[in-house]
Amino acid sequence: MEELPSPVVLHILSRLPDPSDLAWCRLTSTSLRALTYQVPSLSFLCESADGRRGSFKPRVAGALSGILSLRSLSLTVRVDRAAEEEEDDVDDADDLHLTATRFLATWVPAAGGRGLGSLAISDYWVQSCWRKSDALSLISLHCGNLQDLMVKNAWLSVDGLRPMLKLTTLTLEFIRLDDENLDKVNECFPSLEVLNLIGVGGLKEPKIHLPRLKVCQWTVSNFPLSLTIHAPNLIKLQLKCVEPKTLVLETPLLSTLDLKTKKLGGIVNEGGLHNLKSVRLESPYLRSLVELFVSNESVNSLELEVTEGIELEDILETVTNMDLVSAFPNMENLKLESRAWLNLGRSFILRGIGREPNWRNLKQLKVHLPPSEFEITYVSSVLNLCAPFCKVILLIHGDASFATRRNIISRCTSSFPEVLWKWGVWKEAHER
Repeated sequence: MEELPSPVVLHILSRLPDPSDLAWCRLTSTSLRALTYQVPSLSFLCESADGRRGSFKPRVAGALSGILSLRSLSLTVRVDRAAEEEEDDVDDADDLHLTATRFLATWVPAAGGRGLGSLAISDYWVQSCWRKSDALSLISLHCGNLQDLMVKNAWLSVDGLRPMLKLTTLTLEFIRLDDENLDKVNECFPSLEVLNLIGVGGLKEPKIHLPRLKVCQWTVSNFPLSLTIHAPNLIKLQLKCVEPKTLVLETPLLSTLDLKTKKLGGIVNEGGLHNLKSVRLESPYLRSLVELFVSNESVNSLELEVTEGIELEDILETVTNMDLVSAFPNMENLKLESRAWLNLGRSFILRGIGREPNWRNLKQLKVHLPPSEFEITYVSSVLNLCAPFCKVILLIHGDASFATRRNIISRCTSSFPEVLWKWGVWKEAHER
């Protein structure tokens, strides 16, 4: 390896998952030893079932000692799922507690002072969930050049948190955060452009107030009565929540909205959402959610789904064509996930077609056909609403037999020869 160019060697060193490997390289030769102190990026991983896990933290501290040019660091505990089922909910040991203040103090001051720009720590939840950590205070004190910070699986205090003016990306995932209204997050991270709050607990009336924020992914794990986002430069928002009474959106530049909720009392947006172009809505009460968007003429792309886990016969309301046209009169692209497709079809059965307004601007309709029995009447009802020359994409469920797929294609093409058809196959994806 000594014969390789230095940039190649540094790239190889940066991909070593075990800090012991870096230590061994330092014993190999003088030239290789020198390069181990110049590596710009490191990503260390420890399996929870590793027999050497007890020495992981000392090995990390030793490997980081003396590195002068570290710009990116990732520390991860990967949980063995088979072993996890046998573990208790709480582990008294702290050998893999990566957000422990004492452990961080052994390397954060030196690494931060040398210009660390990106830091990711994925802790071991059964050890960290009951131990409050001052990791944020320590990181903010020593890592003034940090631009990207990710912390996962930890209980974080905000006591002593200092402003981090260069931080532009923050990800907190499965975190118990002692900042019930997000006041310290707003105060100490004013330059954030990307914020990911995924499963952050401990919030009561959270308010995001970040003037430079452009992208936000927020999965609310508890039940606050209201959610507020004041972000004048926000462009993209992905929000999952349970049942807040009010969602306040002070986001005049918002262009893309992905909203999943059980039920939402109302949306407050005094300045309007005049730049909204793309909307995805998912809820068991889909009609009530759609009705909150009154005549939003700027939206041209719409995707709908009914929340999985609720039987369709238990849903008391069905979204209608009139609801869609009233809320999004200028939609050009419509995507109906399988349960939304059944929900809309059910409305035609219950209400009849009658004099329905057409989707005059629709250019593309994409449907995930459910694995249940195919109904050509659903297709006929919907196609009667489409504008001429609308492209129709039907995705057939992957579990359907070849004969079933052929039957669907044959019936559609013979019944509607003028339609520009496109076919595909779909399967259930991972949880959004």
